[in-house]
Amino acid sequence: MTTRRFSSTSIETTLASGINSSATSMTVASGTGAALIQGSGFVNGDQFTLALDPDTTSEEIVFVTANTSDTFTISRGEAGTTNISHSAGATVRHVLTSSDLNAFEAGLGNEQQVIPTAFLYMGA
Repeated sequence: MTTRRFSSTSIETTLASGINSSATSMTVASGTGAALIQGSGFVNGDQFTLALDPDTTSEEIVFVTANTSDTFTISRGEAGTTNISHSAGATVRHVLTSSDLNAFEAGLGNEQQVIPTAFLYMGA
């Protein structure tokens, strides 16, 4: 099971170079990779959600699955978006999507199955 990571201190950055619709990695502006995932506890193999060109008709949601400095391995066209090309300088922002919330809700369902209801009502 993949651990989804979130941050309230992530910075917004930009793509250092353009990517085509089939790219599986992207590089952000020099020196901003660590700040983009800061505060999330991200380790390779986790998932961290980003929007490329957010709030535009070119918005694409990607899941980061690995990171080395300013370069990220990404899964494209997530949360109902489509793989498209993005130009150098495109905005890159950490976001929370319905896909993230659905995974959270599904996880709650699993917890409720694991923790007997009787334990939830113990106490004064």
